[in-house]
Amino acid sequence: SGDVVVIINVDLSGRVVAAQISEAGTTGDACTRREALRAAQLSRFSSSTDAPNPQVGEIVYRFIAQ
Repeated sequence: SGDVVVIINVDLSGRVVAAQISEAGTTGDACTRREALRAAQLSRFSSSTDAPNPQVGEIVYRFIAQ
């Protein structure tokens, strides 16, 4: 369990073109980090020709022990 912060770069078509784990705010283990990075890379966003290229943002994944 834990939180994983992933910094992403998104192109004009809404695809994630780069993703990396941010150590700031990340508390997850290697398994949760790997899965968060995979999920971020598969994420898709709305396309926009007016947006900066690339757009930089972050996604926070919260993993809860079951």
